[in-house]
Amino acid sequence: MTELTTKDERLAALAAALARATREGDVAVADATRVLRHELRRRNTKKALLAPTRSQAAQEVIDRYTAEGRPIPTNNSPEALHCDHVVALTPKHLQRLESQADWLAALPQLDEVVCVTATENYVLEQAERRGANGWEKYAVAAVDLTKPAPG
Repeated sequence: MTELTTKDERLAALAAALARATREGDVAVADATRVLRHELRRRNTKKALLAPTRSQAAQEVIDRYTAEGRPIPTNNSPEALHCDHVVALTPKHLQRLESQADWLAALPQLDEVVCVTATENYVLEQAERRGANGWEKYAVAAVDLTKPAPG
């Protein structure tokens, strides 16, 4: 195997290997999705303020704390900011995306995030458990965005 140079290439290679292992029955789907979701989350740690799309509530938190000259709350607050992945990684990805090239092509969509509050993040997780995914999950979860969702 040639040396992989970028983070994207390394993640795509890992994802392709885990996907292949799930299809061959060597790795449980739940374990592979857990590892890949962790890696996707890790790529956005402490980057919520950089997300190009925000929820109205997240923007209100940013505006209020900035105006008051206070730091934005961190993890132990319902107002803490999080990166919510627009498209949640699902077991279907492990079946459909077979090669490193397939995963590289899918990464921009899987990496797309919206800045939300911790409270909204919890509501969005519940919507995902009920099958909502992609931009439509924000409407399902009643999370208003600062700009219209694409599509």
